[in-house]
Amino acid sequence: MLTVAICERNSHFAHGIKIIIQQLCHQFSETYHFLPLAHQDVADLVFVALDDNWPAANCYKIPQTTRHQRVILICRRQDQENLMFRPCLYMLPSIYREDEVEDVRLKLAPWVDPERRRKNALPVPASICHYCTTRHFNMQERELLKLMACGYSLVDAAFIMHIDENAARDKRLSIMKKLNIKNQFKLLNYIKLNLPFLLD
Repeated sequence: MLTVAICERNSHFAHGIKIIIQQLCHQFSETYHFLPLAHQDVADLVFVALDDNWPAANCYKIPQTTRHQRVILICRRQDQENLMFRPCLYMLPSIYREDEVEDVRLKLAPWVDPERRRKNALPVPASICHYCTTRHFNMQERELLKLMACGYSLVDAAFIMHIDENAARDKRLSIMKKLNIKNQFKLLNYIKLNLPFLLD
């Protein structure tokens, strides 16, 4: 069974994707189920629309792609060139809002066909996502993130980095601002979920 989640604010566009998925599944004799967004982590196909302000965002959430899940971007054709500056997004398959229905069908067919889907490889190398996630941090911010990922308190991290606690606190606030995270608990959760490579 193919499971699909669609993260798209334009309900007409989302409905169009659903119709195309239904037609393709019927063509390939594949059963399907549309999941609510809360369960997108377990979906085989996840459609993600880029936010309007995505080029200016300091950090973009790492697409949770595995060999069993495929993230497909929904964007405008004019966004494609700017995607090069976000390599983890640039390497993902995408459908354009301006695409004709048949063009979308042709792009989605390989991801719906059960035979071809099993042969799909991981589309985004981990190192690319790691670069995209940490590229906005300076060296001291990266060092602080690494120490936090290892479980050090802010006081201990400041001692190891040979800076005072207030400077470490300012760096932590700068990191949180870049990640658009409001509190320390969410920051620690973000580090655990998205930055385990800092421990390598």
